[in-house]
Amino acid sequence: MKQLFILLTLAKISLKKQLEMLEVFESSEFIWNELNKENYYCDILSAEENLKIKELLNSNAVDIHLKGIEKLNIKAISIDDEEYPKLLKEIYDPPTLLYCKGDLSLLKTDCIAVVGARVCTRYGAEQTTRFTKELVKANFCIVSGLAEGIDGHAHRTALENGGKTIAVMAGGLNTVYPAIHTELFNQIAENGLLISENMPNYKPKGFNFVQRNRIIAGLSLGVFVPEASSKSGSLHTVNFANDNGRNIFVLPGQVDSRTSSGTNHLIKHLQASCVIEPNDIISQYEGHKYIKENEKKKVVQLNMYEQLILSCINLQDTHFDEIAKKTQIETKSLNSLLTTLTIRGLIKKLPGNYYRSIN
Repeated sequence: MKQLFILLTLAKISLKKQLEMLEVFESSEFIWNELNKENYYCDILSAEENLKIKELLNSNAVDIHLKGIEKLNIKAISIDDEEYPKLLKEIYDPPTLLYCKGDLSLLKTDCIAVVGARVCTRYGAEQTTRFTKELVKANFCIVSGLAEGIDGHAHRTALENGGKTIAVMAGGLNTVYPAIHTELFNQIAENGLLISENMPNYKPKGFNFVQRNRIIAGLSLGVFVPEASSKSGSLHTVNFANDNGRNIFVLPGQVDSRTSSGTNHLIKHLQASCVIEPNDIISQYEGHKYIKENEKKKVVQLNMYEQLILSCINLQDTHFDEIAKKTQIETKSLNSLLTTLTIRGLIKKLPGNYYRSIN
């Protein structure tokens, strides 16, 4: 029920409290009806918050807000609406409200996030274009954050090659940040989808960019980082992806390149799958609709250690520590083997460092 979450957002109720209310009361419609009662008081909220909600209900603020966003061609989608993306709902702290402008059907498509350095090199730009072209051909929708550098190249390449793209904004949809991407913003509104968890006129602050990265990761089956420094904000997206069981793909760069220091670190410490060709990503999703019906699966050859690992995981979802205990493989080697099995599409990494066999 979008009215409820608009009301709570207007009252500046934190996302944590909104999700807690949902968990306790189970139904957003029930919460809405209760809050509309004259003497109802919600224990989760403070006295000041309860009072603010009563004031907003008496002022018809929700109806006014809905009419305002309609004039801007923006639609609000709540977490219990049918249009709300299933994958996003599965993350630890999903937004209760999404403001959307553009093609809402893209929320139901298979997405790959492409994020990276704002100040990217020619190498980063070229590889972003090369990979994005092939991902688009494979019918993946490209998700990114409309930032300068890698993000912008990913969005543009998707549109220029007849593909679809979703831009997740840190600010509201009635503001454009960065301003240099105003034209790209308008192109995505026309041929893709813009989304934000913040109200239309909201101007982003620093923490909003980190928050929006969890949405980028949450919408996507996997995250591809062509180029990123060790201090890149895109590594927040990688962390969110890892925490929520998404695949992470990175491209190796020159060992002395500052803009590849982050991606090279992920490879060195076996925290992501190293990819060289677009098909290294595409082949991970064999169940994806682009696969031709007459394409035969390749015969999988496994060494003795890989067979041993799979024999453990085939029984049930298995934690890394349990795999290490059963196989007696040292941690560094086990990480490498699990990464290889993941990129070959034989297992999937889950939240909490668990692994699942893909039959």
